[in-house]
Amino acid sequence: MRYLLITMVFAFISWSGISAKNKKKPNVILIMADDLGYGDVGFNGNTIIKTPNMDAMAASGTKFTNFYSGGPVCSPTRGTCVTGRHYFRYGIFSANIGHLPEEEITIAKLLQENGYTTGHFGKWHMGTLHPEISPKGPKRKPAENFAPPWQRNYDVSFVTESAVATWNPSIGGRYNNNPYYYNGVEETENLSGDDSRVIMDRVIPFVKDAVNNDKPFFSVIWFHTPHEPVIAGPEYKKMYSEYSEGKQDYYGCITAMDDQIGRLQEELEKLNIDDNTIIFFCSDNGPEGKEVSDKRPGTTGGLRGRKRSLYCGGVGVPAYVVWPGKSKAGETSEYISSTLDYLPTIVDGLGIKMPDQRPIDGVSLLPMMDGTSKERIKPLPFMHRGNVAWITGDLKFMTGGQKVKAVYNLRDDRFETTDIKDQMPEEVKSIEKYIMDWNLSCKNSHSGGDYQGEFVPVDSWSGIDVKKDPSQKNKSKEKKKQNKE
Repeated sequence: MRYLLITMVFAFISWSGISAKNKKKPNVILIMADDLGYGDVGFNGNTIIKTPNMDAMAASGTKFTNFYSGGPVCSPTRGTCVTGRHYFRYGIFSANIGHLPEEEITIAKLLQENGYTTGHFGKWHMGTLHPEISPKGPKRKPAENFAPPWQRNYDVSFVTESAVATWNPSIGGRYNNNPYYYNGVEETENLSGDDSRVIMDRVIPFVKDAVNNDKPFFSVIWFHTPHEPVIAGPEYKKMYSEYSEGKQDYYGCITAMDDQIGRLQEELEKLNIDDNTIIFFCSDNGPEGKEVSDKRPGTTGGLRGRKRSLYCGGVGVPAYVVWPGKSKAGETSEYISSTLDYLPTIVDGLGIKMPDQRPIDGVSLLPMMDGTSKERIKPLPFMHRGNVAWITGDLKFMTGGQKVKAVYNLRDDRFETTDIKDQMPEEVKSIEKYIMDWNLSCKNSHSGGDYQGEFVPVDSWSGIDVKKDPSQKNKSKEKKKQNKE
């Protein structure tokens, strides 16, 4: 009997080891729309634009009502998605500025090192794709900012440097010097019709190949929709024939994108991997335009501001996560969260250790998902053109350079209508110090302080300079302008 028990114990240990070893790693997909407003989807209350597939996907996981893009414009947010770090740390100060340095630790790098096959599809916008040309011309510094996905730990990529039309993306306009590159080679085939379909036609084979090779995959799918030029195909425009042509195009291209997200979900189910695939969805910033119009009908759901603004309409975006076994179907979370949180959440969930102690601005969302955390443990920072927005708890502090100029209680005042700065002088003083300390940390990162070896940034520091307050500089420019007028 004694020998039988020993044999059974060793057999159990051996079986457990094999079981743990063979347990499949979850696939990870990051989906992002481009300039999609908080109020542009059905799962956030839009009753006009048809988004049944996104609505169903959001309902199958956790929908966020207080989710923020990393920044108020495209490129900065994309940097936060893959690094978990604020974009000022590595010089992507705004759209079409800077690039993703090789020295940054990204989700793609970490997952590739852990046995994943990696793919990036759609918009890139974190550096140039050709060392000699850029759609933004020589001012973009193509050679200095050459940082394509095929040199940033992606095994497969099908990308454009920046925005293209949402219909027939290879024709004219923004496509000048802005082609699709497939694994570093300019693509010429299958580029007609809906751009979201063009992108998904490359995603599906990547997913199938990963499954056929029995490898977990990491896929970034960054649609161009509904960024300008906004054009919908005839069948999608017809769905909204009672509206103006501008609205037909805008609404139609979003529904076209939704169809492709549905196509992806259908494929995951066919391959029997939907219950082992993590999906994050969001937009990169708020809708284009200073106000709603027939040509720019994107909506913020009532949030103040739009793209390029640090008010919630500029950085508050539609978002959800589907994480089998962790997110809860039908759950709506008010937890303050951001694209900064993607990397720390994925690393936490997959049990991956960061290789060094560089500053990470995001937090893991797993404690929120399992109910052990009700409030964000780190402030949520934004910076744009020398101004900072700083969310901590229910409060949002907004600066003009080094000084706080307004404070809003987002729980009581979601639409940022009432400035309560005068009610909290001590808090304002304390936050100003925190912001400046964080700003100096970003400045150190930008100079290469987090990297080993020599590093020279392409562009000079564009954050708050303690010697020159950007708010005063802006006031000086405004005064000169008024004098000229």
